[in-house]
Amino acid sequence: MLVTCNDDYTLGYRVVDDGHALLVDAINRLNRATSRAHRDGEVAGLLPLLERHLIQQFADEESFLRLLHSDNQAEHKAEHDHLLSVLAHLRLLFAKGEDVAGALMLNLVCYLVSHLRGTDQDDFGGARKRWAA
Repeated sequence: MLVTCNDDYTLGYRVVDDGHALLVDAINRLNRATSRAHRDGEVAGLLPLLERHLIQQFADEESFLRLLHSDNQAEHKAEHDHLLSVLAHLRLLFAKGEDVAGALMLNLVCYLVSHLRGTDQDDFGGARKRWAA
């Protein structure tokens, strides 16, 4: 297993944490795929699942951020939009027969680390600390 879902990837908000768990699962599924056929099978299942789930999750997260009166709403949304754009681009390349499993896994790992440790932690972790005080 490349990444394990643990407390390091949870912020205590189900709408956010469920998306992180999905990304961890997708990363590990892609990492276990050893042949081109296996990778393509995983990509074929993961791309539509990720796009569908993340579109809804991001909309929920952005609504939640408005409720929290986050100062980083625009940055947060821009990061969400960028990942969705990458997924759409990879879907088009995959439809043309390209092997996109490595690029998909790399983008998911980078997003998970940078977004979770950056924007999500700033917005949602900061809100938890303010509420606990």
